[in-house]
Amino acid sequence: MADKPGLPLRRSLADTPPLTAGIFFGLGLAVVTALVWVFQELGTVITVLIVSAFLAVGLERIISLMTKRGMPRWLAMTIMLVGTALVFCGGIAAIIPSLVNEATDFAAQVPGYYNDAINSDLVERFGGQSGLLESAEGVLTPSNMTQALGGVAGGVATFFGGVVWTVTTILLTIFILASYTQLRQGALRLFAASQREQTDRIIEGILRQIGAYLIGAIAIGVFAGICSWIFMIFADIPYAGLLAVLVALLDLIPQIGATIGAVVVTLVALTQSPMTAVAAVIFFVAYQQLENWVIYPTVMRSAVKVSNLAAIVAVLVGGTLFGVIGIVLSVPVYAAVRLIGKELVLPRLDNS
Repeated sequence: MADKPGLPLRRSLADTPPLTAGIFFGLGLAVVTALVWVFQELGTVITVLIVSAFLAVGLERIISLMTKRGMPRWLAMTIMLVGTALVFCGGIAAIIPSLVNEATDFAAQVPGYYNDAINSDLVERFGGQSGLLESAEGVLTPSNMTQALGGVAGGVATFFGGVVWTVTTILLTIFILASYTQLRQGALRLFAASQREQTDRIIEGILRQIGAYLIGAIAIGVFAGICSWIFMIFADIPYAGLLAVLVALLDLIPQIGATIGAVVVTLVALTQSPMTAVAAVIFFVAYQQLENWVIYPTVMRSAVKVSNLAAIVAVLVGGTLFGVIGIVLSVPVYAAVRLIGKELVLPRLDNS
């Protein structure tokens, strides 16, 4: 039976000549390899773009609150950026005097720390001060010094590289905020006209949940820092202000951030006395339970409507696949996927 005119001739894979099939397979493999190489080489750039977009979406929630009250977008964005800069500079100004005083006290106590270390039983086991000097002479060889200097140079380069990428992330966040409306409209134009209304509703829901998650995470981190600072003041742990800021920043990493901050504070408390360190362990264990089972679920349930079980599973999966960035973004990504499934997948399954 002859094929109908105007209809393309459909050919099965078995009818494809081996040479042609091999060429297409090789081209596909080459494209996949090239994409993998590109993602590996641009891993840091892609990470910066994702973090910048994440921060921009969170800050956009603040800007939208001001624009809904009739404020021009440029003015709302200026107020938000200036306010953020003032808070950041004010925080640094509040920390610097305490940091200088604590650094001065630490420098004054260094000789005492040195004498205590030299006279300790551990040093005596290694032959005392003379034994340590002999061991140091054996370690401080030219080759070891070269390796150490190379490690220091690498650490300095990594530090300044981190500063550059941090500044780049901030600038990209500002640029994304400045062109936020145009970027969103451009993304909608990639969909068919009949699907744009539903797509716009889904995008709005995703962006709203990401912004709510970021604000909720910041609130949880600030609360953790304040509680830690109050405890360290009463426990007379040194560097309380600096350690509280560190705990607040680390607490932005779900599930594991507070634990890392607790380890740092406990090590500092150990320099005071073993009992102070034990008190720090008890406080942070109790606070971690309170945050994991009461504060975090309550905030996230009201912000992104994610259960505690789903949040823990998402964090585990995100951390395993993408490290710290995966841990931070796991909950909002899960909320976005769940919203897409609710809007697109479930209605089709119900109607099938």
